[in-house]
Amino acid sequence: MTLIPELPELEIIAERLTEALAGEMIDGVVVHNHLVIHGGTADQFAETAKGKSFLAFRADGKFLIMNLSDSLEILVNPMLTGRFRISAKQRSALKSDIFSIQTGRGTLWYADKKSMSRVYIIMQGDENRAAGFEGRGPSALDPALTLEVFRTRVPRFQGQIKNVLQNQRFVKGIGNAYADEVLLYAGILPFRKRSSLNDGEIVKLYDAMRSVLGRYREMLSHKGLEDLGPEKRDFLMIHNKGGGICPLCGGRISEVTANRFKTSYCQTCQK
Repeated sequence: MTLIPELPELEIIAERLTEALAGEMIDGVVVHNHLVIHGGTADQFAETAKGKSFLAFRADGKFLIMNLSDSLEILVNPMLTGRFRISAKQRSALKSDIFSIQTGRGTLWYADKKSMSRVYIIMQGDENRAAGFEGRGPSALDPALTLEVFRTRVPRFQGQIKNVLQNQRFVKGIGNAYADEVLLYAGILPFRKRSSLNDGEIVKLYDAMRSVLGRYREMLSHKGLEDLGPEKRDFLMIHNKGGGICPLCGGRISEVTANRFKTSYCQTCQK
């Protein structure tokens, strides 16, 4: 099963990291896996961050950005399996660990068992140096993404509607799992061509996107950092529950897998 951190998780992860580390000075940085450090060497990454202070953490689509003093940022694209943890106790690095940042309140560990992440240390305003950052659409939860704005964006994209939802140039922050959830609530089959949707269905899609992501963000807001991650999504209605019971109609959930990604849907609720 392929699990990807998506916008609701990353926003709450950013909140938890800000609560724990804002104002803390970085006493030391150790890079355990240099393969995911981009835009400079591992030594440059460690030397540049050391002595700076954490100001805040924020999610930007599927990126997590650490704002540092001196107008610096550590920008992380967690990709498939990137995970953040804080440890108050000293421990040895694990095989999956990418870097560790020591502060007076504990050590921030970033791990990625598949080493697919991309990590940069940059000046504020240079975010477009990160692969995949430039040219993205508005956040799926951005208040400025009104129904009218959503309507104007939809015709610019072609293909199956699930792929459109996951296209970060359309809206940023939605991945495989939450696309399934949104489409169930909207009553739209994931394999439908975007061009087949009428205006009423576009309105349902927008309403479902805001409702589902907002509701899940609220659920996640009560969890600690250790309980945040795609592995902990026991609240999902349909994704990865093939053969189970649809919570909306009581029918059987269907599921197909392509390129290691699962699509879960209800043939009764979704048309």
